[in-house]
Amino acid sequence: MPLPLITVIGSLNKDIVTRTSRVPSAGETLTATAFDTGSGGKGANQAVACARLSRSKDKTNLQYACVQMIGAVGDDQFGRELLQSLNRDGVDTRGIKIREREKTGVAIVIVEEKTGENRILVCPNANHTLSPENFTDIPAPYPDLIVLQLEIPLATVLRIIEVANEKGIEVLLNPAPAAELPDGVYKGVTHLILNETEARLLSDTSGDLELQRTAQRFIVLGVRNVVITLGARGAFYCSSAVELGGVIGTGNVKVVDTTGAGDTFVGAYAVRVAKHKQDLSIFNLEEAVSWANVAASKSVEKDGAQNSIPWLDEAFHT
Repeated sequence: MPLPLITVIGSLNKDIVTRTSRVPSAGETLTATAFDTGSGGKGANQAVACARLSRSKDKTNLQYACVQMIGAVGDDQFGRELLQSLNRDGVDTRGIKIREREKTGVAIVIVEEKTGENRILVCPNANHTLSPENFTDIPAPYPDLIVLQLEIPLATVLRIIEVANEKGIEVLLNPAPAAELPDGVYKGVTHLILNETEARLLSDTSGDLELQRTAQRFIVLGVRNVVITLGARGAFYCSSAVELGGVIGTGNVKVVDTTGAGDTFVGAYAVRVAKHKQDLSIFNLEEAVSWANVAASKSVEKDGAQNSIPWLDEAFHT
């Protein structure tokens, strides 16, 4: 039986990272404590998370899924480096277009060392050349799961969800960075993973976020499984199959850098969806969230976005 196929459609960015003791105030100049570059973009990060959490670091044991990435980079050094990095991690990059007259996407990341929290500015560049016209159909063989974010044009994301729904393909949507979505899109989303900020914006909540009520709003609109990540507090989960959701905590974690945690969570969750398809078993939402929590908690112990994403044997000591 062939392995399940996860297709990640989204952004690829070169990360420019500075580390500082604190974030400077308006008009203030500080001396950073460190500087580095790395591979990033929410789409690429999630593809790497899917690939690494499908196998051991020595790549001798492909257990859960094959992973392919669809996106766009510029015809420049950054783009070439991103493709090489994805290939090293075992991601199929044949669906990534090289745009000759575009620059590769760039993310400027500031990490506050005391807390590990980050602030990010993204310049999309080639990522925004992905248009709805590029996705009038999904070629066979169809993936078992499509993973999407919002760092490519929104109209393109909506078109992909529409086509996937027509083909009966499950969609995992991570609506980040947060943007308002039409209510009709949710009926095409099987798995919705979002953080508290995104949940508040998409549910039009101005006060305290009531997790159960917020998740139920998305379920009424058609989503099957909703996960709201809560940072150090873990994640809340709810599904159309059960009346009440629950929270799974993370335990004690030494936080170094949170940059890649959300994308690691999404990738780990996607792998559990793939494993359920491989095993022909009933999908266990609580188990998937617990597994994703462990992987994401492991990622915050290291610097960087993709650099911090663990392999299967690193996260779970298989």
